[in-house]
Amino acid sequence: MGELRLANLSNGIAFPHDDVCYFQSNHGHNCKMGYFRHDAMPPQAIIHLLTGGEITIVDATAKNKSLTDAQKFGVPTFCLVFNRAIKRRDIKVCSWQTREMEKVAYADIHKKLVQTIRKLVRIYGHSGPITIGQKMKFVCHAGFPMDDKPALLAEAINATPKI
Repeated sequence: MGELRLANLSNGIAFPHDDVCYFQSNHGHNCKMGYFRHDAMPPQAIIHLLTGGEITIVDATAKNKSLTDAQKFGVPTFCLVFNRAIKRRDIKVCSWQTREMEKVAYADIHKKLVQTIRKLVRIYGHSGPITIGQKMKFVCHAGFPMDDKPALLAEAINATPKI
């Protein structure tokens, strides 16, 4: 099935990627919007996961940390929602999973996403639950000087030669 590289908007798009996702850093605080928007993961990426593919989410941060807040909170909570949809709530998705993440993942805020994933399961089936480090991987570029500076990001992207 292969790997799909998703750039997290906005900082991840400065690095090689196949498509984009949108897990905002500020959603990692105080359960904002359930840690991620309902449309954070593109449908083709969900289908890719259902059919056994792997996803690597590329992001960047100005700080010197191993994961962005989006990777630390949003994506693991998405994994919990995905596993909820395939009826595998018993799976721990990462070593830093918390009861708060579980509470958010199992809340009504993600009911429509669960229903959507279940519709896709009826069409594509599923290859089992997802966890961080197995089907879901991260690349985090720490010390990124263009963090949250769209003008600099645009300049860098526009200067990159097109293939």
